[in-house]
This record gives sequence, structure tokens and C-alpha cells, in this order.
Amino acid sequence: PERLVSARGCQSSCGGVDIPYPFGIGVGAGGRDCFREGFEIDCVYDGPVLANTSLRVVRLSVDPAESLVMLPVGRMCYNATDPRRAEEYSHGETLMNKHGVYRFSSARNMLVVLGCNTMGTIGSDKTARLVDGYSYYLGCMNFCNSSASAQDGQCASLGCCHVDIPPGLTHNYFRFREYDHSSMMDYSPCDYAFLVDRTNYTFRRSDLLRDTLRTSPVWLDWAIRGAGGADSASLSCAQANETKKYACLSNQSYCVDATNGPGYNCNCSEGYEGNAYLVDGCTNIDECADSDKYPCKGVCRDTEGSYRCTCPPGYGSDDPKTQRCAPKFPPAAQICIGNLRRATTSQY
Repeated sequence: PERLVSARGCQSSCGGVDIPYPFGIGVGAGGRDCFREGFEIDCVYDGPVLANTSLRVVRLSVDPAESLVMLPVGRMCYNATDPRRAEEYSHGETLMNKHGVYRFSSARNMLVVLGCNTMGTIGSDKTARLVDGYSYYLGCMNFCNSSASAQDGQCASLGCCHVDIPPGLTHNYFRFREYDHSSMMDYSPCDYAFLVDRTNYTFRRSDLLRDTLRTSPVWLDWAIRGAGGADSASLSCAQANETKKYACLSNQSYCVDATNGPGYNCNCSEGYEGNAYLVDGCTNIDECADSDKYPCKGVCRDTEGSYRCTCPPGYGSDDPKTQRCAPKFPPAAQICIGNLRRATTSQY
């Protein structure tokens, strides 16, 4: 059967990007929203964006529960005539988390700060608000003695530094400490701070002069959470299963508590694949069609939620999934073969 990805009657892709439910675009054929609250996607002329933001969506996935988006870069550039004062400033702030479904992936992202004689930090509204309305989690600092201090491929506080981010980060607000840039305007006129996929960035000294650095690829973890994403309003699997808004709708699915923040996610049961957030969204896997992943050196037969691997009549194997089937001889034939082997051996 056709595998369900999006809600029936809803747009399933935008700009070459699949839009799986609970994500969705607009209203479907039946007049109902194509998305679960907090997961709305807008389809614009150049592709999908998170609703009511300018964050371009690169990928949406239900298993694992993650999204890849292009996040703004924070920047501070100094005045050429007064290099002790910044003339251009961008906090790279976004308001993507109105419903609290997203967390920046601490496993897949890192914070990078570029610039000479600069300190960059990132803030989040996860806890009590402090400086400028945001609590500051982390940052790092760089120095340069000369234009040759920063080296390609090195991000260890000489023009570039990076740090891991903690779980639970819900917001981005970049801030810089101003330092005198008088002696470095020709090789480091700006400071940059950004979250980025830790496998998708390698520092180059030329990055210090990249005026085009505006966005970076960032992974978001997402989960089914309560109204506004408040921890107290977000349910665990055990609690959510008793509510009318339980998200795991496929019969062949199960619930797992979220690992980055409160809430839960839904997965298809073993032997099934598809979208656990849709009724009939998880369908049987035909294991016999994928011998690399589901080995069978005998006769393969698909079953609901699993498969059988057996030997044909007259053949046997201790484990036909890993060992080839060999002919099975009746006792009389085995005695004849044994006698023949002994006779042949005695001739030599």
C-alpha cells in the first residue's frame, strides 16, 4: 500500500522538501489544518520556512524527530574611522518557538565565535530572564597577535573558538563584548557568532573577512509538548496516552519520552515503517526486498511485522539467515557416503 507521509488531502512537499505530518502547510481538502499546533510550515517562492519566520527549512524528519534549518548569524562590525566602536550589529535573534516544540540539538550542533579580540555569547529564554531579557548559557573568546595568528582548520581561540551547547536550548540571541579593533581592521573588521552543525563547518582564515556570512545550518530536535512548551504542561508518554490529543495514532506505533526537553515522540513498531503520527501511517516492511538489511541465505517469506527464512525441502542449516542451506541425506545415504569416504581414504 502507498505509504502515508502527510495528512490526506494536504500538500506533501515544497521546493523539493518533504513535509511529513505533524508538519504541514495550510488547510487540507477537508477543511482541517494540515499540521499539528506548533508545526506549521509556510511554502514561499524559494521553498519551505517555519511559519511566521524567515527560517528556511532544509529537511524535516519524523524518525529521528529532527529538522534542519538555516539560522541567522550574529554579527558586529566595527567603524573604519573609529575602530573602537561597532557600527553594525545583529543579534541573529529568531522567534521560532512560540509553541515550544523545538530545542537546538546539543548532540549535533556547536556554538562558533569568529573574530580577533572578541567575546561572543548566546542567550536563551529557557530559564529566568536576566541580562537584556535573556539568560546567558555559554560563549567563548578569541585573540590574535597579528594577521597570521588565525590558521585554516584551527578553531582554538586564535580567530575562532567553539563550544558544545547544553540540552534544552530554546532560543538564540547572540551578544558580543566590544574591544578595540584598531590594529586589525584589515583582517578582522567583524565579529561573528552562530550555531552550526558540528560536521558542517571547518574554519578558514578568510572567514574573518566574509561579509556574506548570514546563515548557518542548524539541527532542531522537536517533540510533542504542551501549550507554549511549558515544562509543566508537557506530558510524558504515560500521561499523554490517557488524553484525547495523544499523537501516536498508528496502531503499529509506540511512544518514547523526549530526550532533549519535556514531551514525547512517536515511532513505528519493529517490523513497520512510515509515519506514526498518522492513522495507518505505519506499514509492514517487506524484509525480503532488502537482503542487505534483513539477510536470508535460504527461502525468504515476508510476514506481518517480520519475516521467515527457511530452507527448501531436503536442505538444512543451523541458521538460514546467516548460513547457507546444505542438502540433507537420509540415514542410509549418509552410511553409504561414509563408507565411500573411508574406502577412498584407505587407497592412499
